[in-house]
Amino acid sequence: MAKLELGNLDWPNGKVNPSGIVPIAYRIPRENITAWPTISDDPTVATTIGALVNYVGDFVLATGKKWETVYSTQGKGKVTFEPVGELDATMYVNKGTLSYPDITDEVRAFAKMAANGDYVYIVHTPNGRYHVIGNESYRVKSAVSGDSGDAPGSAKGVTINIECSDVTPLPCYKGELATAAGTLDIETGVFTPAV
Repeated sequence: MAKLELGNLDWPNGKVNPSGIVPIAYRIPRENITAWPTISDDPTVATTIGALVNYVGDFVLATGKKWETVYSTQGKGKVTFEPVGELDATMYVNKGTLSYPDITDEVRAFAKMAANGDYVYIVHTPNGRYHVIGNESYRVKSAVSGDSGDAPGSAKGVTINIECSDVTPLPCYKGELATAAGTLDIETGVFTPAV
């Protein structure tokens, strides 16, 4: 069995490296996913670095179901990962923070549904990566909290803190993303509007 070679972690001087997340993320109840794309969890089987950290294929959704968009105020959202577990059993907790700028009926209804629900999220970063926070084997915790703000012009709205255990730190998705507005092929960047 050939061992996957990681190579150097070089960084070119002056390379642009945007931070944060794009203001639109995606969510779907797990029950609306009928099949998951694949990812290699075994470094002795993966033939490329990409196969070890990126999903291959598409999420297959139940008939008529689509990913829903979630707006997040620019500069208030992020994704992170951290190791968890004992030696020889270490995994990751993938986390995301989204910030919605109001306390509407819709967002409060989502808070109520998500409290004990199980949603899967895709969060887009400015460098073109679409990170999945969700796992076929582990539930996602969506902690939604609201704040009215305390003075004119102060921040208000809802913070959505997402976390999920995974064997892969912030896996990326490159397949199709079907929404009510149309379908985005993430790999090619081609968006086909809904008819």
